[in-house]
Amino acid sequence: MSYSDESRLSNLLRRITREDDRDRRLATVKQLKEFIQQPENKLVLVKQLDNILAAVHDVLNESSKLLQELRQEGACCLGLLCASLSYEAEKIFKWIFSKFSSSTKDEVKLLYLCATYKALETVGEKKAFSSVMQLVMTSLQSILENVDTPELLCKCVKCILLVARCYPHIFSTNFRVSSPLLFSDNGKDMCVRKW
Repeated sequence: MSYSDESRLSNLLRRITREDDRDRRLATVKQLKEFIQQPENKLVLVKQLDNILAAVHDVLNESSKLLQELRQEGACCLGLLCASLSYEAEKIFKWIFSKFSSSTKDEVKLLYLCATYKALETVGEKKAFSSVMQLVMTSLQSILENVDTPELLCKCVKCILLVARCYPHIFSTNFRVSSPLLFSDNGKDMCVRKW
């Protein structure tokens, strides 16, 4: 870890939260996404984890509809951060699910589920989340039991399907009997899936 990497990350986080220009802010979030994906930056990411989470939280909670792309990129950054720092996954997933629970806006909750999906998708079948997957599955099951919008339901189900594919033993402990009826990806059509 070099001072310049830490300085660069601090500068990116500062620009993400203080920049007024939408396009420059979006470009900065994309730079953060690239920074997160560089394996040599893991130490500085761990050192600045709380600051990164705070900055991403601010981005996800932006109120302007004009900033939807920025918010989507922020959710992507959060998912990639969790995947990149798999040894910090428990802390990050607990943070995500805590923020999901405390959020009053469905569109923000959806972004936290998008981040969860991105993390699960990125790690895939590498089993890097084995130690925290029971926590994730239990949290997703609780969310599934309480969602009240089609968008949240569909994204939660997509996350659960990823867990079922990559960690079938964890899935089976939470869902002993699973319904064969699930929504399709577009949330409008129904389809029958066999587990």
